[in-house]
Amino acid sequence: VTVEQHIGNIFMFSKVANAILFFRLDIRMGLLYLTLCIVFLMTCKPPLYMGPEYIKYFSDKTIDEELDRDKRVTWIVEFFANWSSECQSFAPIFADLSLKYNCSGLHFGKVDVGRYTDVSTRYKVSTSPLTKQLPTLILFQGGTETMRRPQIDKKGRAVSWTFSEENVIREFNLNELYQKAKKQSKPREEGPEEPPGVQAAAGHPDGETKKEK
Repeated sequence: VTVEQHIGNIFMFSKVANAILFFRLDIRMGLLYLTLCIVFLMTCKPPLYMGPEYIKYFSDKTIDEELDRDKRVTWIVEFFANWSSECQSFAPIFADLSLKYNCSGLHFGKVDVGRYTDVSTRYKVSTSPLTKQLPTLILFQGGTETMRRPQIDKKGRAVSWTFSEENVIREFNLNELYQKAKKQSKPREEGPEEPPGVQAAAGHPDGETKKEK
């Protein structure tokens, strides 16, 4: 858990405590404070990562089509929601991984399950406000899910897992996946692939990507 997440949790619990105290003091002040909090949430957009990345953004109609397009391609897909503070913290980490490991046989994707709720249902990713499944990383090989983090136990609860760059590289064997993907996949038409860390692109919604110059 990052320092920013700790600070965010402190502010959240402080707001809840303030609301309770205001309601106990005067119900009118409690309603006024609650109204101000709602207005603040509706008018202030959550911070979004806008840096370089090599990620393809899926919609509910394109994710299955893209996963099945070429079974030789391995995909690592992040299921996220913009309102989740954990997803916001993980966004620059996932972007950095895409810059280092993207190649013609290993691609990175994202889908907003907060927006496309039917995708969350199909891939069994909970979008409850109290969920511990956001973000969820799923590894697809041959169009089929082979691994996900966090894991789900027999009771349907997410097993605690830290979304750090080191953990993702180790758990998903990214170094090995990258080397295998370069050997097994056909080269791109625009030229030979570059080593990890050289490629860079900016992702765009609905499946668009654009390489940075």
